[in-house]
Amino acid sequence: MTGMWISDPIFWVLALPALAVSGLLMQMILSLFRCCGSFKFRGKAVQLKWWMIPATSCLCCLVWGMAVFYAIFFSS
Repeated sequence: MTGMWISDPIFWVLALPALAVSGLLMQMILSLFRCCGSFKFRGKAVQLKWWMIPATSCLCCLVWGMAVFYAIFFSS
């Protein structure tokens, strides 16, 4: 693996949604420590459900895994 993966646009197509999902997951986790248990998504308050954090963490792992897989195996 060389340093060319950082300038590959396909890597960034995979990494930017992974960053967005990571930020959403962080908002959900931090909302556990507030009284109302809600987080903001596109400017609207969303009430946190029991399944949202596990589903978002699985999605986060999947998208980051795809980005890392691409960086290791397909980037030149």
